[in-house]
Amino acid sequence: MALKSDAVFERIAKRLQTIDPNNRQVQQIYKFRIQQNGKVVKSWILDLKAVKLTESDGAAEATLTMDDEIMFALGTGAMPAKEALAQDKLDVEGQVELIFLLEPFIASLKN
Repeated sequence: MALKSDAVFERIAKRLQTIDPNNRQVQQIYKFRIQQNGKVVKSWILDLKAVKLTESDGAAEATLTMDDEIMFALGTGAMPAKEALAQDKLDVEGQVELIFLLEPFIASLKN
């Protein structure tokens, strides 16, 4: 199933190729649970410890659940994470503060 946010995850994968594993600020594991019509349709693990992105439903330090459109908006810079949280469009399980560590990485996708 093709999702609008797939383009964001493609950019994440390309961005990971440019990261020096010995020189990175964020080393956490994030899970993105992407929904359509209120149902999770795809899950991704962004492992910044191992510097890899996989489509799976494994363990993570922070799990972000959101609609496909919201992930696309976050990944393209159209909506900041704080705004998505304030509007209850982003649900975070685990260490909520970790999403703010991820923001500069997501912002770099626009470049």
